[in-house]
Amino acid sequence: MTDAPVIPICELRHRERARVKGRVRSLRVRPWADSPTLEIVLVDETGGIPVVFLARRRIGGIRPGTVMTVEGMVGSHERRLAILNPDYELEPAS
Repeated sequence: MTDAPVIPICELRHRERARVKGRVRSLRVRPWADSPTLEIVLVDETGGIPVVFLARRRIGGIRPGTVMTVEGMVGSHERRLAILNPDYELEPAS
């Protein structure tokens, strides 16, 4: 990950690279183009954003309540802003 500043989720813009930090609110696995896709919703005090990991069913350490930082290109997924296949860091459990 870079040393880019963390920005609030409400400030994300389509086709801009961004770094956000939040808590995992939910997870689900869905098929997309014949591959499993792990979709999480990451929330901070300003809003939420889907974070999509293609061809993944699970990632160790990611579950509801996990605090994590993700960095990647903001695109669209199912006609909503989303971050696909980001770099990520998990915060130590407290």
